[in-house]
Formats: sequence, structure tokens, C-alpha cells
Amino acid sequence: MASSFSVGNHTSSNLSDHFYFYSKNVFAVCSILLLLLGMPGNILLLLVLIRGLWRKSGGHIARLTEPLFISIVALDLLFFLSNIPVLFASAIFKEGKMSHLLCVINHSLNLWISFADFYSMVAVSLLRYAAVIHPMCVMPVSPKQMALLCVFIWVLCLLLSIPLWIHYETIHAKGEAACVNQTVGKEMNLYLQLLGGVGFLPPLLLMIFCYSRIISTLRARRALSIHTASSLQVNWRATVMALVTMAALVAMWLPYWLVIFFISYEEFLTTASKYLAYHLISLLAFARRCINPIICFCLSYQFQARLRNLFQGLQNGKHQLGAIYKGEIEVLGSI
Repeated sequence: MASSFSVGNHTSSNLSDHFYFYSKNVFAVCSILLLLLGMPGNILLLLVLIRGLWRKSGGHIARLTEPLFISIVALDLLFFLSNIPVLFASAIFKEGKMSHLLCVINHSLNLWISFADFYSMVAVSLLRYAAVIHPMCVMPVSPKQMALLCVFIWVLCLLLSIPLWIHYETIHAKGEAACVNQTVGKEMNLYLQLLGGVGFLPPLLLMIFCYSRIISTLRARRALSIHTASSLQVNWRATVMALVTMAALVAMWLPYWLVIFFISYEEFLTTASKYLAYHLISLLAFARRCINPIICFCLSYQFQARLRNLFQGLQNGKHQLGAIYKGEIEVLGSI
């Protein structure tokens, strides 16, 4: 959503008012569907992860990765609560009036959440790598230290995103409000080169290296029967789940970031096909946050078991409340 409000005057483009009006309504409906699809799954996943923090049993590595997964899910929920409603409002109201504060808050949250999501996944890959290749190195690490790492990632990503969102301003042109980045072209190109060459590409290559080493090591251990079959299966499924999550992030977000950073929004207003392609790429990027719960609940037996326990606990609590209401169970302190 870094350029969702970078909307110039569409009357100066080749798009007709009729096409522009109906396309805005279509994308508004899609944004609402994303909200309805993404919120329940992420809420369930967050509840499952929080309940997992309370349990005393479970593997040490699973307890270490839970703060990172909670961070990712919480950021996705924050994205839905902040950005999707703003996107919907901007698509519905033709005479968009956006204050400078709302403009900056919207873009700063979006960029911060995107960076924090990415680097949290980098941390997950490094943790999985250390757990499989050098298991003794992660034994002294505690979940509290991982929680501090999450806070460090949030602060770091906030600092990295400041040069992008601090220059956003609201411009009014012919009755429409546009939230655009006013950074000088040379400065923006330099920042994007540093961001891509230092902040994105090396961590991405590092994740690819970590998962390739993990996969090769697990295959070698399976062939040599060094570990038990259950231990190998748990590590293998956890690795596959993290790898699929990373692949979805890159495949669904990379086209969007390439578009908003290297192609001006006005170019997509020249033809209807380009306009539709831009918004479809945007919706694909937003939909990535809807599939994380699907990946976790489909690929992890642990998450499936925790989800069943969550529903069973809610059902037992409902039956107990019903029994109390009917007088079948005495409430402590009642006469």
C-alpha cells in the first residue's frame, strides 16, 4: 500500500470516468474480502500461538520460534486493522480527503510492517539453521531473548523505513487528494539501491542458503539414520512450512515492490489493462497475509493439534457455563 494513495487526477489519463468508478468499487469489494478472509485465520493462529506460550511441554526450538511467529501474525493483524480499511475508504469515496497525519501514519505502518515481517522470517531461517546444523548453540537461548530479538527487529525496521515515509505529503489537485512521496529522484534511487543491495538481497540469499543446508542435512541424516524418524519428520515439516512461507512472501510481494519503486503510478493510468494489472498486483501482495494461517494449519501437525485443543477448550467452557446457568454446577461462594 505504499502507493495506494499516490493517485493523480484520473481525468487527465486515458481512463474514462465510468471505468474508473466501477473499477474502484470492484477493488473496494476485494479489499473487504481480504479483510474478512484474513482476520479470522490470523486471530485463530495468534490464539493458538499464545496458548502455546503457556504450556510447559514441547520442544525447545518450537518454544524459541513462537515469539517470532507471534510477531509475524500480530503485524499481519495490525496491517488488516490499519491499512485495509483505509484502502477501502480511498476506493469508495471519490472526493478523498486525507490529512497529512493519516497519510504518513498509513504509509509508515505499511512499510514498517513489511520490513518487520521480512526480517522476522530471516530470523526464523537462522534459528532453524542453528537448530538443525548446530543444535548445541541454541540450547542456552531462552524465549525471553527471542522476544527481545523481536523488539530489536521492530525498532530496526522502523529506522529503515523512515527515509521512505517521512517525505510523504498530501497534495490536492482538481478536487482529489493524493498522498505522494516527495523525495528527490536521485536520493530515492540511492536509497532503493542501498535497500535492495544491502537490506533485501543479502538476507534473501542468506535464507536460501540456510534452507538449502537444512534440507541437505536432513536428507543426509535420513539416509544415515542418525536421528529417530519422528525427530526427522518434525524438523522436516517445520522446515517445509517455513520455506513455503518465505516463498509466498517473495513471490507475492516482490512484483508489488518492484512496481511501486521503479514505475510511477501515472504510467498505470494510461490504459485500462495497466490500471487493472497494477491493482491486481497490489491485491496479490495484500492476499499474502491471508495465506499464512492456511500454510501453518495445513503443513504443521502441531498447529493442527493446538487448533483442535483450542476448539475443544472453548466447547468445554461453553458446556460448563451452560451447566452453571442451569444450576447443575454450584458456583464457589453460592448459598
